[in-house]
Amino acid sequence: MTPPQPEQWPGSSEARPTLEQCLLRVEPARLRVIAEHWGVAPLPGSKPEVVAALSERMLAPGAVERAWQALTPDEQAALESLRASAGRMAWPTFTRRWGQVRLMGPGRMARERPWESPLSPTEGLWYRGLVFRLPLQAPTGLYEAALVPAELEARFPISGFVPPFYLQPAGSPAAVCPASDNFLDDACTLLSYLQNHAVAPGADGRWPAPDTARLTRRLRDRDPGRLALLHHLAHRLGWLRTDPAGHLRPDPQPVAAWLQSATAEQRRTLAQAWRDDPSWNDLWHVPTLRPDDTGSWHNDALLARQAILRYLASCQPGEWYAVAAFVAAVKEADPDFQRPDGDYSNWYIRDAATGEYHHGFASWDAVEGALIRYLITGPLFWLGLSSLGGEQETNHYGMSLFCLSGGGADLMRHAEAAAAEPEPAPLVVRPDLTILIPAPLRYERFQVSRVADWVRVYEDYVYRLTASSLARAQEQKISTERIVAFLQEVAGKDVPRTVSAALARWAQRGTQVRLEQGVLLRVKNEEVMRQVAAHPATRRFIREVIGPRAALVTPGGWPRLARALVELGWVPDLSGVEETLDDDVDPG
Repeated sequence: MTPPQPEQWPGSSEARPTLEQCLLRVEPARLRVIAEHWGVAPLPGSKPEVVAALSERMLAPGAVERAWQALTPDEQAALESLRASAGRMAWPTFTRRWGQVRLMGPGRMARERPWESPLSPTEGLWYRGLVFRLPLQAPTGLYEAALVPAELEARFPISGFVPPFYLQPAGSPAAVCPASDNFLDDACTLLSYLQNHAVAPGADGRWPAPDTARLTRRLRDRDPGRLALLHHLAHRLGWLRTDPAGHLRPDPQPVAAWLQSATAEQRRTLAQAWRDDPSWNDLWHVPTLRPDDTGSWHNDALLARQAILRYLASCQPGEWYAVAAFVAAVKEADPDFQRPDGDYSNWYIRDAATGEYHHGFASWDAVEGALIRYLITGPLFWLGLSSLGGEQETNHYGMSLFCLSGGGADLMRHAEAAAAEPEPAPLVVRPDLTILIPAPLRYERFQVSRVADWVRVYEDYVYRLTASSLARAQEQKISTERIVAFLQEVAGKDVPRTVSAALARWAQRGTQVRLEQGVLLRVKNEEVMRQVAAHPATRRFIREVIGPRAALVTPGGWPRLARALVELGWVPDLSGVEETLDDDVDPG
C-alpha cells in the first residue's frame, strides 16, 4: 500500500472524510475488490463513476446491516473499538490490536486474492471497504489513521459500547500520606524569600546556589522536582518580575490577590495553572526517565496531562484505588493518550538508571506508565489533589494507592465548590519578640516576613523581630508604629506591652545591644595569637580579636581556618564546633 498524501478535508478540523472521499483515495485494484464484494458490476467507466455507484450501493437501506451480520466477531469488535474512538484511531494502534494488512501490488493481489482468506480482522475489513487508512491532523502533527466513515458507522447495529476503562476501588491502606496544603505554604515561603532577598538568576534562569539552599531549608518538602514546579507556576501565574538591578521580586498586585484569597481558591489557582499549562512538560520531570532534546521530536504535555485527568475524573472522591490498576486501565483503554500517531519509535528517552533508550510499544510501561505514576504521586499529590497510601510509610513516589481529595474532586468537576475551610487561629506575638503564624494565614505571614526574620517552621511558622529586620522594614518605609498596629490587628489586640515598648525604644535610639552566634578561637598564649592573627594563611579567617587569647572567626570560615592551622603545624581541638555545623557553613 502506498501511504496516502495529506489532504484538507472540508468542514471543521474534527470532521471525518465522507465515504465517497475515502473511496476516491483507494487504489484501483482494491477498489475493484470492494466493488465486487458489494455487488457493483459491471463497473462504470471512470473512477468517479465507480465511486459514486459503490457509495450509493453501500449506503442503500439495509446494506450495511447485512454486511455487519457477515462479519466475524473479531471484525465486529474492531469496528466497535473504532466507534468508541470517534471513528478514528492511529493506524499503528489499530493494527497492533487487530492485525496487519499485507502489502501487495495489483499482480500479487490478483494471484493471491487475500480477501478470500484474510489473515486479520483489519485485512477482512480493508477489502470490504469498511476501514480506510488516511492522514489526519492531531495536536502533535500529521498521522495516519484507521478510519470508518461516519455514514457507515451510523448504520452499524452497535449500542452502548463504552471504552474498556474500568477501575475497581481498593481497600484502605495501612499507611497514608494525606493531601495537604503544604504546596501553598511553600509558595508563600518562596514569595516571602524573594521579597527580602536580592536573587539574581543566571542566564539560564537558575538561582545562585546559596539562595536555592537557603530557600530549600525553609520548605516543608525539599523535593527538587517539586521546587521546580513551584518556580515554574510562580512565573506562569505572573507573580514574579525583574527589577532594574536584575533581581526577582514578587509582583504586588497578583501576589496580594492570591495571598488574600481563601485557601480553597489558592489551591484551585495553582492546580488549574498546572492543569492548563502547555509549557510545563511533565514527561521531562519523571524521575526514572531522561529524555534527550534532539530537536527531532516533541511531545504534547498538555494533551497527555488532560487525557490522564479525564480518566482520573472517573474515580470517586474518598475511594482508594491502586496506582498500578489505574495505569493498566489506561493502557487497555487508551494506550496512545500521549502519542496520537501510535508511533513508539521516534522519541529519544533514556532510562535514568541504565542510560538505555526506551523504544517500541514494549517500553510503554517504562515511559507512559511511569508518566502516569509520576502525575499521580507527584504533581497531583503536591498540589493537594490526592492522598497517597501503601502498606508502610515510604517516599511518596513509592506509594501504591491514591484517593482524590476534596480539592481533587473540585478540579475534576465532582463538586462545584470545596467544603468551607475552618477559621484559622490568630497569630501569636510572644514577649521574646517571636511571632507564631498558623499556616493558613499566608497573607499575614508574607507581611510579617517583611519586618521579621525567619526562624523555623513546625506546624506553625516562627518569625522573630530583630534589629536587622526592623532596619529592613525602615528601608521599606514601614514604621514601628505601623508594625505594632498590624500585629494588634492580626493578633486580636493581644500584643505584649513589652514588645510595643521595645519597638518604640528601638525607633528612638536604634540598636543598643547585640547578640551574635559565631565560632570562638581560643589559643594557649598571646604569642600564638599574634602568629595566627599575622600569618596570611590564617588572618583572613579572623573576624575580630576580642582578647589576648581569643578571637571571633569569620562566619562559615572555621573549616578552612582549621585546615590552615594544621598546615602551620597546630592540631586544633574541634570538639565544640563540629556538631554545630549547619547547611550554611562552607566546608571549603
